[in-house]
Amino acid sequence: MSRTTSDPGPLAAWPEEPENGSDGNGNGSSKRGRRNTVAERNTVVMTAKTAPPSLREYGKYKELFYNLTLRDLRSKYKRSVIGWGWSMINPLANMFIYTIVFSMLLKIHPPFGIPSGINNYALMLLAAMLPFNFFQASVMESMGSLVGNQNLIQKTYFPRELLPAATVASKVVSHLIEMGLLLVAVVAWGNWRALMYLPFVIVLMAVVTVFGLGLAFLFSIGNVFYRDIYHFSGIFFFLWMFLTPIAYPFYLVGGGLNGNPAAGAVLQAPRYIHLLGHALSLGTIFKLNPMTDAVLSFQAFLYNGQLPSSSHLVKFAAAPTPTDLHPLVTSIVVPSNVSWGDFAYLVVWAVVVLAIGLKVFRKYEARLPEEL
Repeated sequence: MSRTTSDPGPLAAWPEEPENGSDGNGNGSSKRGRRNTVAERNTVVMTAKTAPPSLREYGKYKELFYNLTLRDLRSKYKRSVIGWGWSMINPLANMFIYTIVFSMLLKIHPPFGIPSGINNYALMLLAAMLPFNFFQASVMESMGSLVGNQNLIQKTYFPRELLPAATVASKVVSHLIEMGLLLVAVVAWGNWRALMYLPFVIVLMAVVTVFGLGLAFLFSIGNVFYRDIYHFSGIFFFLWMFLTPIAYPFYLVGGGLNGNPAAGAVLQAPRYIHLLGHALSLGTIFKLNPMTDAVLSFQAFLYNGQLPSSSHLVKFAAAPTPTDLHPLVTSIVVPSNVSWGDFAYLVVWAVVVLAIGLKVFRKYEARLPEEL
Protein backbone atom coordinates (compact mmCIF):
# COMPACT_ATOMS: atom_id res chain seq x y z
CA MET A 1 0.00 0.00 0.00
CA SER A 2 2.80 2.45 0.80
CA ARG A 3 4.48 1.86 -2.55
CA THR A 4 1.31 2.56 -4.48
CA THR A 5 0.84 5.94 -2.84
CA SER A 6 4.40 7.14 -3.42
CA ASP A 7 4.74 5.60 -6.89
CA PRO A 8 1.27 5.40 -8.48
CA GLY A 9 2.11 2.86 -11.15
CA PRO A 10 -1.33 1.65 -12.22
CA LEU A 11 -2.94 3.71 -9.45
CA ALA A 12 -3.61 7.24 -10.61
CA ALA A 13 -4.03 9.57 -7.64
CA TRP A 14 -7.09 11.79 -7.39
CA PRO A 15 -6.23 15.43 -8.29
CA GLU A 16 -5.57 17.55 -5.23
CA GLU A 17 -7.39 20.85 -4.73
CA PRO A 18 -5.09 23.86 -5.39
CA GLU A 19 -4.01 25.90 -2.40
CA ASN A 20 -4.12 29.67 -1.75
CA GLY A 21 -6.65 30.39 -4.45
CA SER A 22 -4.48 28.97 -7.22
CA ASP A 23 -5.68 26.77 -10.05
CA GLY A 24 -2.43 24.80 -9.97
CA ASN A 25 -0.52 27.17 -12.28
CA GLY A 26 -0.25 30.07 -9.85
CA ASN A 27 -3.24 32.05 -11.19
CA GLY A 28 -7.00 31.92 -11.07
CA SER A 29 -9.46 31.80 -8.18
CA SER A 30 -9.90 29.00 -5.67
CA LYS A 31 -13.46 28.52 -6.88
CA ARG A 32 -12.26 27.90 -10.41
CA GLY A 33 -9.64 25.50 -9.05
CA ARG A 34 -12.23 23.53 -7.12
CA ARG A 35 -14.47 23.46 -10.20
CA ASN A 36 -11.62 22.10 -12.30
CA THR A 37 -10.78 19.55 -9.64
CA VAL A 38 -14.36 18.28 -9.49
CA ALA A 39 -14.47 18.13 -13.27
CA GLU A 40 -11.26 16.11 -13.34
CA ARG A 41 -12.58 13.72 -10.70
CA ASN A 42 -15.82 13.24 -12.59
CA THR A 43 -13.83 12.62 -15.78
CA VAL A 44 -11.87 9.83 -14.09
CA VAL A 45 -14.99 8.29 -12.56
CA MET A 46 -16.98 8.46 -15.79
CA THR A 47 -14.10 6.84 -17.62
CA ALA A 48 -14.19 3.96 -15.15
CA LYS A 49 -17.98 3.73 -15.52
CA THR A 50 -18.23 3.80 -19.32
CA ALA A 51 -15.14 1.64 -19.86
CA PRO A 52 -15.18 -1.32 -17.44
CA PRO A 53 -11.74 -2.67 -16.60
CA SER A 54 -10.51 -5.49 -18.81
CA LEU A 55 -8.78 -8.62 -17.57
CA ARG A 56 -5.48 -7.10 -18.65
CA GLU A 57 -6.17 -3.99 -16.56
CA TYR A 58 -7.10 -6.15 -13.58
CA GLY A 59 -3.67 -7.72 -13.94
CA LYS A 60 -2.05 -4.32 -13.33
CA TYR A 61 -3.67 -4.21 -9.90
CA LYS A 62 -2.79 -7.75 -8.82
CA GLU A 63 -0.34 -6.43 -6.21
CA LEU A 64 -3.03 -4.18 -4.74
CA PHE A 65 -5.45 -7.12 -4.68
CA TYR A 66 -2.83 -9.27 -2.95
CA ASN A 67 -2.14 -6.59 -0.32
CA LEU A 68 -5.85 -6.05 0.35
CA THR A 69 -6.39 -9.78 0.80
CA LEU A 70 -3.35 -10.09 3.05
CA ARG A 71 -4.54 -7.14 5.12
CA ASP A 72 -7.92 -8.79 5.69
CA LEU A 73 -6.25 -12.03 6.73
CA ARG A 74 -3.91 -10.31 9.17
CA SER A 75 -6.53 -8.03 10.69
CA LYS A 76 -9.04 -10.82 11.29
CA TYR A 77 -7.10 -12.40 14.16
CA LYS A 78 -4.85 -9.48 15.07
CA ARG A 79 -3.79 -9.47 18.74
CA SER A 80 -5.47 -12.84 19.23
CA VAL A 81 -3.75 -15.49 21.32
CA ILE A 82 -5.36 -18.41 19.50
CA GLY A 83 -5.16 -16.70 16.11
CA TRP A 84 -6.13 -18.93 13.20
CA GLY A 85 -7.42 -21.50 15.65
CA TRP A 86 -10.65 -19.50 15.82
CA SER A 87 -11.39 -20.52 12.24
CA MET A 88 -12.09 -24.02 13.57
CA ILE A 89 -13.20 -23.25 17.13
CA ASN A 90 -16.29 -21.37 15.97
CA PRO A 91 -17.64 -24.12 13.67
CA LEU A 92 -16.77 -26.78 16.25
CA ALA A 93 -18.70 -24.85 18.90
CA ASN A 94 -21.69 -24.61 16.55
CA MET A 95 -21.37 -28.32 15.80
CA PHE A 96 -21.42 -29.12 19.52
CA ILE A 97 -24.57 -27.03 20.11
CA TYR A 98 -26.43 -28.37 17.05
CA THR A 99 -25.51 -31.94 17.96
CA ILE A 100 -27.01 -31.54 21.43
CA VAL A 101 -30.19 -29.85 20.19
CA PHE A 102 -30.95 -31.77 16.99
CA SER A 103 -29.28 -35.15 17.53
CA MET A 104 -29.70 -35.71 21.27
CA LEU A 105 -32.78 -33.70 22.24
CA LEU A 106 -34.83 -33.85 19.02
CA LYS A 107 -33.56 -37.36 18.18
CA ILE A 108 -32.87 -36.57 14.52
CA HIS A 109 -30.94 -39.43 12.96
CA PRO A 110 -28.19 -38.58 10.47
CA PRO A 111 -28.46 -40.16 7.02
CA PHE A 112 -26.56 -43.35 6.33
CA GLY A 113 -23.78 -42.59 3.87
CA ILE A 114 -23.90 -44.83 0.82
CA PRO A 115 -21.43 -46.30 -0.03
CA SER A 116 -19.18 -44.74 2.65
CA GLY A 117 -21.11 -46.30 5.53
CA ILE A 118 -20.72 -43.16 7.67
CA ASN A 119 -23.54 -42.57 10.13
CA ASN A 120 -22.37 -39.56 12.11
CA TYR A 121 -24.36 -36.38 12.76
CA ALA A 122 -21.30 -34.18 13.38
CA LEU A 123 -19.70 -35.03 10.02
CA MET A 124 -23.01 -34.58 8.22
CA LEU A 125 -23.38 -31.17 9.84
CA LEU A 126 -19.83 -29.96 9.12
CA ALA A 127 -19.98 -31.07 5.47
CA ALA A 128 -22.90 -28.66 5.01
CA MET A 129 -22.24 -25.97 7.61
CA LEU A 130 -18.65 -25.11 6.64
CA PRO A 131 -19.53 -24.24 3.00
CA PHE A 132 -22.58 -22.24 4.07
CA ASN A 133 -20.61 -20.36 6.74
CA PHE A 134 -18.00 -19.50 4.12
CA PHE A 135 -20.72 -18.28 1.76
CA GLN A 136 -22.38 -16.19 4.47
CA ALA A 137 -19.12 -14.71 5.78
CA SER A 138 -18.02 -13.76 2.25
CA VAL A 139 -21.16 -11.68 1.72
CA MET A 140 -21.52 -10.30 5.24
CA GLU A 141 -17.93 -9.13 5.69
CA SER A 142 -17.66 -7.73 2.17
CA MET A 143 -20.49 -5.29 2.91
CA GLY A 144 -18.16 -3.07 4.91
CA SER A 145 -15.32 -3.22 2.41
CA LEU A 146 -16.35 -0.05 0.55
CA VAL A 147 -17.35 1.97 3.61
CA GLY A 148 -14.21 0.91 5.47
CA ASN A 149 -11.95 2.06 2.62
CA GLN A 150 -13.50 5.51 2.18
CA ASN A 151 -10.17 7.36 2.09
CA LEU A 152 -8.69 5.01 -0.49
CA ILE A 153 -11.73 5.35 -2.76
CA GLN A 154 -11.85 9.15 -2.55
CA LYS A 155 -8.14 9.69 -3.21
CA THR A 156 -7.13 7.01 -5.68
CA TYR A 157 -8.59 5.41 -8.78
CA PHE A 158 -8.55 1.63 -9.08
CA PRO A 159 -11.22 -0.95 -9.93
CA ARG A 160 -13.50 -0.70 -6.90
CA GLU A 161 -14.65 -4.30 -7.22
CA LEU A 162 -11.22 -5.32 -5.93
CA LEU A 163 -12.31 -4.37 -2.39
CA PRO A 164 -15.19 -6.87 -1.94
CA ALA A 165 -13.29 -9.39 -4.07
CA ALA A 166 -10.30 -9.20 -1.70
CA THR A 167 -12.59 -9.88 1.26
CA VAL A 168 -14.03 -12.93 -0.48
CA ALA A 169 -10.50 -14.09 -1.34
CA SER A 170 -9.49 -13.92 2.33
CA LYS A 171 -12.51 -16.06 3.20
CA VAL A 172 -11.43 -18.59 0.58
CA VAL A 173 -8.10 -19.05 2.38
CA SER A 174 -9.85 -19.70 5.69
CA HIS A 175 -12.33 -22.03 4.03
CA LEU A 176 -9.55 -24.11 2.43
CA ILE A 177 -8.04 -24.69 5.88
CA GLU A 178 -11.41 -25.73 7.34
CA MET A 179 -12.26 -28.07 4.48
CA GLY A 180 -8.78 -29.61 4.63
CA LEU A 181 -9.29 -30.49 8.30
CA LEU A 182 -12.77 -31.85 7.54
CA LEU A 183 -11.33 -34.04 4.79
CA VAL A 184 -8.83 -35.50 7.25
CA ALA A 185 -11.65 -36.24 9.72
CA VAL A 186 -13.82 -37.86 7.04
CA VAL A 187 -10.98 -40.09 5.83
CA ALA A 188 -10.10 -41.02 9.42
CA TRP A 189 -13.73 -42.02 9.95
CA GLY A 190 -13.44 -44.47 7.08
CA ASN A 191 -14.58 -42.63 3.94
CA TRP A 192 -11.38 -42.84 1.90
CA ARG A 193 -13.50 -42.37 -1.24
CA ALA A 194 -13.61 -38.65 -0.43
CA LEU A 195 -10.01 -38.42 -1.64
CA MET A 196 -11.13 -39.61 -5.08
CA TYR A 197 -13.66 -36.79 -5.32
CA LEU A 198 -11.35 -34.04 -4.08
CA PRO A 199 -11.17 -32.39 -7.56
CA PHE A 200 -14.99 -32.21 -7.60
CA VAL A 201 -14.96 -30.64 -4.13
CA ILE A 202 -12.55 -27.95 -5.34
CA VAL A 203 -14.73 -27.22 -8.37
CA LEU A 204 -17.79 -27.01 -6.12
CA MET A 205 -15.96 -24.61 -3.80
CA ALA A 206 -15.14 -22.43 -6.82
CA VAL A 207 -18.82 -22.37 -7.84
CA VAL A 208 -19.91 -21.33 -4.33
CA THR A 209 -17.18 -18.66 -4.36
CA VAL A 210 -18.53 -17.23 -7.63
CA PHE A 211 -22.05 -17.22 -6.15
CA GLY A 212 -20.85 -15.46 -3.00
CA LEU A 213 -18.80 -12.95 -5.00
CA GLY A 214 -21.86 -11.93 -7.01
CA LEU A 215 -23.86 -11.31 -3.85
CA ALA A 216 -20.86 -9.52 -2.31
CA PHE A 217 -20.92 -7.01 -5.18
CA LEU A 218 -24.67 -6.43 -4.72
CA PHE A 219 -24.63 -6.15 -0.92
CA SER A 220 -21.48 -4.04 -0.70
CA ILE A 221 -22.66 -1.42 -3.21
CA GLY A 222 -26.15 -1.44 -1.70
CA ASN A 223 -24.77 -0.91 1.80
CA VAL A 224 -23.16 2.36 0.67
CA PHE A 225 -26.53 3.86 -0.27
CA TYR A 226 -28.77 2.08 2.27
CA ARG A 227 -27.05 1.17 5.54
CA ASP A 228 -30.12 -0.80 6.66
CA ILE A 229 -28.98 -3.58 4.33
CA TYR A 230 -26.25 -4.54 6.78
CA HIS A 231 -28.75 -5.00 9.63
CA PHE A 232 -31.25 -6.75 7.39
CA SER A 233 -28.65 -9.18 6.08
CA GLY A 234 -28.20 -10.82 9.49
CA ILE A 235 -31.89 -11.78 9.58
CA PHE A 236 -31.81 -12.72 5.90
CA PHE A 237 -28.94 -15.20 6.26
CA PHE A 238 -30.35 -16.60 9.51
CA LEU A 239 -33.57 -17.54 7.69
CA TRP A 240 -31.62 -18.75 4.66
CA MET A 241 -29.57 -21.11 6.83
CA PHE A 242 -32.62 -22.81 8.35
CA LEU A 243 -34.28 -23.07 4.93
CA THR A 244 -31.23 -25.07 3.83
CA PRO A 245 -30.84 -28.68 5.03
CA ILE A 246 -27.77 -28.11 7.17
CA ALA A 247 -28.73 -28.94 10.75
CA TYR A 248 -31.23 -31.57 9.62
CA PRO A 249 -31.01 -34.23 6.89
CA PHE A 250 -32.79 -33.66 3.60
CA TYR A 251 -34.96 -36.78 3.96
CA LEU A 252 -37.04 -34.97 6.60
CA VAL A 253 -38.42 -32.63 3.93
CA GLY A 254 -37.81 -34.33 0.59
CA GLY A 255 -37.99 -37.98 1.60
CA GLY A 256 -35.33 -40.61 1.16
CA LEU A 257 -33.45 -43.29 3.00
CA ASN A 258 -33.63 -43.13 6.80
CA GLY A 259 -31.33 -45.50 8.62
CA ASN A 260 -28.91 -48.30 7.82
CA PRO A 261 -30.15 -50.54 4.98
CA ALA A 262 -28.46 -53.52 6.66
CA ALA A 263 -30.27 -52.92 9.96
CA GLY A 264 -33.86 -52.04 9.16
CA ALA A 265 -33.77 -48.78 7.21
CA VAL A 266 -36.99 -47.23 5.93
CA LEU A 267 -37.80 -45.03 2.96
CA GLN A 268 -39.07 -41.72 4.32
CA ALA A 269 -41.97 -40.34 2.31
CA PRO A 270 -41.63 -36.73 1.10
CA ARG A 271 -43.65 -34.09 2.88
CA TYR A 272 -46.25 -31.94 1.16
CA ILE A 273 -47.86 -28.62 1.93
CA HIS A 274 -51.26 -27.60 0.65
CA LEU A 275 -51.56 -24.16 -0.90
CA LEU A 276 -54.65 -22.90 -2.72
CA GLY A 277 -55.92 -26.41 -3.24
CA HIS A 278 -52.60 -27.71 -4.60
CA ALA A 279 -50.26 -30.16 -2.92
CA LEU A 280 -46.66 -28.97 -3.24
CA SER A 281 -43.67 -31.14 -2.38
CA LEU A 282 -41.63 -29.56 0.38
CA GLY A 283 -38.49 -31.08 -1.08
CA THR A 284 -39.16 -29.42 -4.45
CA ILE A 285 -39.64 -26.07 -2.72
CA PHE A 286 -36.36 -26.49 -0.84
CA LYS A 287 -34.66 -27.34 -4.12
CA LEU A 288 -35.49 -23.87 -5.44
CA ASN A 289 -32.84 -22.67 -3.01
CA PRO A 290 -29.49 -23.06 -4.85
CA MET A 291 -27.61 -23.48 -1.58
CA THR A 292 -29.62 -26.64 -0.95
CA ASP A 293 -27.97 -28.21 -3.99
CA ALA A 294 -24.61 -26.84 -2.84
CA VAL A 295 -24.67 -28.42 0.63
CA LEU A 296 -26.16 -31.68 -0.69
CA SER A 297 -23.35 -31.85 -3.26
CA PHE A 298 -20.73 -31.36 -0.54
CA GLN A 299 -22.39 -34.10 1.51
CA ALA A 300 -22.45 -36.40 -1.53
CA PHE A 301 -18.69 -35.99 -2.09
CA LEU A 302 -17.46 -35.91 1.51
CA TYR A 303 -20.10 -37.76 3.54
CA ASN A 304 -21.60 -40.32 1.14
CA GLY A 305 -18.52 -40.81 -1.02
CA GLN A 306 -20.42 -40.74 -4.30
CA LEU A 307 -21.01 -38.54 -7.34
CA PRO A 308 -24.32 -36.74 -7.89
CA SER A 309 -26.81 -38.94 -9.73
CA SER A 310 -30.53 -39.24 -10.29
CA SER A 311 -30.70 -42.51 -8.32
CA HIS A 312 -28.54 -45.17 -6.73
CA LEU A 313 -28.88 -48.85 -5.95
CA VAL A 314 -29.30 -49.73 -2.28
CA LYS A 315 -29.12 -53.24 -0.84
CA PHE A 316 -31.61 -53.91 1.96
CA ALA A 317 -31.17 -56.87 4.28
CA ALA A 318 -34.44 -58.46 5.38
CA ALA A 319 -34.92 -60.24 8.69
CA PRO A 320 -34.11 -63.98 8.65
CA THR A 321 -37.00 -66.44 8.59
CA PRO A 322 -37.29 -69.61 10.76
CA THR A 323 -36.50 -71.79 7.75
CA ASP A 324 -33.63 -69.63 6.51
CA LEU A 325 -31.22 -68.29 9.11
CA HIS A 326 -29.42 -66.16 6.54
CA PRO A 327 -30.92 -62.70 5.93
CA LEU A 328 -32.32 -62.01 2.51
CA VAL A 329 -30.77 -59.20 0.50
CA THR A 330 -32.95 -57.07 -1.74
CA SER A 331 -31.68 -54.33 -4.04
CA ILE A 332 -33.88 -51.26 -4.50
CA VAL A 333 -33.30 -48.17 -6.63
CA VAL A 334 -33.57 -45.10 -4.39
CA PRO A 335 -33.69 -41.50 -5.67
CA SER A 336 -30.57 -39.48 -4.85
CA ASN A 337 -30.67 -36.21 -2.96
CA VAL A 338 -28.69 -34.36 -5.63
CA SER A 339 -28.14 -34.99 -9.34
CA TRP A 340 -25.93 -33.48 -12.03
CA GLY A 341 -28.96 -31.45 -13.11
CA ASP A 342 -29.11 -29.94 -9.62
CA PHE A 343 -25.39 -29.20 -9.83
CA ALA A 344 -25.93 -27.43 -13.17
CA TYR A 345 -28.79 -25.45 -11.57
CA LEU A 346 -26.33 -24.19 -8.93
CA VAL A 347 -23.77 -23.24 -11.59
CA VAL A 348 -26.38 -21.24 -13.51
CA TRP A 349 -27.36 -19.39 -10.34
CA ALA A 350 -23.72 -18.58 -9.57
CA VAL A 351 -22.95 -17.24 -13.06
CA VAL A 352 -26.17 -15.20 -13.32
CA VAL A 353 -25.77 -13.65 -9.85
CA LEU A 354 -22.14 -12.76 -10.58
CA ALA A 355 -23.12 -11.10 -13.88
CA ILE A 356 -25.94 -9.13 -12.24
CA GLY A 357 -23.82 -8.16 -9.24
CA LEU A 358 -20.94 -6.96 -11.40
CA LYS A 359 -23.27 -4.97 -13.66
CA VAL A 360 -25.03 -3.25 -10.75
CA PHE A 361 -21.71 -2.57 -9.03
CA ARG A 362 -20.22 -0.92 -12.11
CA LYS A 363 -23.37 1.11 -12.66
CA TYR A 364 -23.19 2.80 -9.27
CA GLU A 365 -19.46 2.77 -8.48
CA ALA A 366 -19.03 6.23 -10.10
CA ARG A 367 -21.09 7.68 -7.23
CA LEU A 368 -18.99 6.09 -4.50
CA PRO A 369 -16.67 9.09 -3.81
CA GLU A 370 -19.55 11.48 -3.23
CA GLU A 371 -21.73 8.98 -1.32
CA LEU A 372 -18.92 8.03 1.02
